[in-house]
Amino acid sequence: MPFELSLRTDALQAFLAEQGWLQDDERVLGAERAGEGNMNRTLRARTDRRTLILKQSCDYCAKFPEIPAPIERIETEVEFYRLAARSTELAARMPKVLAFAPEHHLALLEDLGAGSDLLSLYSGDPLLDGELAVLGALARELHRLALAPSERAALRNRAMRTLNHEHIFDLPLRERNGLELEEVVPGLSALAAEAKADRPYVEALSRLGRLYLDADGPSLLHGDYYPGSFLRTERGLAIIDPEFAFFGPPEFDLSVLVAHLIFAGGEGRRVVDVVLDAYGAPVDRALIEGFAGAELMRRTIGVSQLPIPGGLDPRRGFLEQSRIWVHGWRTLESRGSGGC
Repeated sequence: MPFELSLRTDALQAFLAEQGWLQDDERVLGAERAGEGNMNRTLRARTDRRTLILKQSCDYCAKFPEIPAPIERIETEVEFYRLAARSTELAARMPKVLAFAPEHHLALLEDLGAGSDLLSLYSGDPLLDGELAVLGALARELHRLALAPSERAALRNRAMRTLNHEHIFDLPLRERNGLELEEVVPGLSALAAEAKADRPYVEALSRLGRLYLDADGPSLLHGDYYPGSFLRTERGLAIIDPEFAFFGPPEFDLSVLVAHLIFAGGEGRRVVDVVLDAYGAPVDRALIEGFAGAELMRRTIGVSQLPIPGGLDPRRGFLEQSRIWVHGWRTLESRGSGGC
């Protein structure tokens, strides 16, 4: 039976010793949850010599146990870190994989130390000087990694893409989807109904969804490039949680970053401009905006809600921006053109 990760010190001591992951006479002193991720069980174990991160995938989403999820996603994360570590720049900004027990779906990761994610951006905290430049440069470095065909095949991550596709492009716009949006913000269900009634918008999102699901290149993507995957640490900004990684269009990673800077209070066109400037390589701006429109929609009327203050008015603005960008991409796509 696979080991089930828990806070029990005795169980952690026995498991780590059995795996040979402890140094001679090293003792586990305690453990605590590490972060508030949606997908996996993640603990920080304290020993008498160091701290370690233990991360385990299960066959459901840790934050939403009612949602099934591919249990092999931790293998994708480990492989992503292995490939990304070929870049000195990326290796310096991501945890090292210290060990992996595939039979337990559990990885032992380097602890990057005391730090915090960037979810406070949604409450008005700003990016620090240079942080957007770092995020743009890391995305560019990741997207230009040269990898062999066999390595690309190992990171298609179809099952996780299928799960993500449902929650980004399908479920939020499905009639009678079971989402209790009035419990999020009163009036939100009416805004969702307006979006669902815009058939060209819904059809364009469906086509964007097929691009996401079917595109197997050209770049290695993080897959969830948003503030919850960014950590401020003593050695600077770091990137974590790449379980949604896959090979696809670089515009997708950039679109997620754009959408979440909008959620953090940014203005649409200006946000795209600064992200493109930070990235510093040619991309399809219209596709970034189209995918960003999908992310704005799903985070506003879908399952994975964000800690956004302000009630209904900002959410109305997010959906308006979503519709503007998705319709704009639809118009260009119908003409067979995009734009940098």
